[in-house]
Amino acid sequence: MAEEYRVDLSALQQVITRLNSLVDTMDGVGVTAEYKTELPEGYLGQGFAEEAGLRGAHGELKREIADMVAELKRMIAAAGKNSAAVHDGYESREQEVRESMR
Repeated sequence: MAEEYRVDLSALQQVITRLNSLVDTMDGVGVTAEYKTELPEGYLGQGFAEEAGLRGAHGELKREIADMVAELKRMIAAAGKNSAAVHDGYESREQEVRESMR
């Protein structure tokens, strides 16, 4: 007797929905990292040598975080796209099987 397997397409669709939602959430994270973490000159005080170094380090870290968020967003979007392709493939195959049994 042949073993059967089944793919829960609704569960796969939930994964796709959640991944797409996560990509949307990452938009907000990226905007926050990029634009809502400014450290203007003089904000940390004035008259000490380390102030410029701290602001420079902050700017560098801010760029690194923005790059990480963008990469993570690309990875999540790719996972969502791949999951959608798998879902569509299984759904198409199930439709073909149903049609062949008529």
